[in-house]
Amino acid sequence: MAITDLINKAKQWASKNPDKARQAIDKVEDAVDSKTGGKYRAQVDKAGDAVGGQLGVPKGTDQGQQQAPQGDGQTPAPQQPEGQKPQAPQQGQEPPAAG
Repeated sequence: MAITDLINKAKQWASKNPDKARQAIDKVEDAVDSKTGGKYRAQVDKAGDAVGGQLGVPKGTDQGQQQAPQGDGQTPAPQQPEGQKPQAPQQGQEPPAAG
């Protein structure tokens, strides 16, 4: 059996069982994170998403529901207390810490 046949079978199974496919991918990600102490977590997550994409499995599915997008992938801006204007950091300074 050629590797392409195996890949096609995996894609067919994943299309019929997206939740189980996502769980399997997440399990492998967790195992790799455990073995590496989480040192390569971002790369492992990216690889898991790539595998899921190749199999046609949406990111973050859990029991048939896809998670809402989490912004642009960057850390969200700190929220300012009501009535206060945000302070822009001056050149060479860190932004103020969120309270």
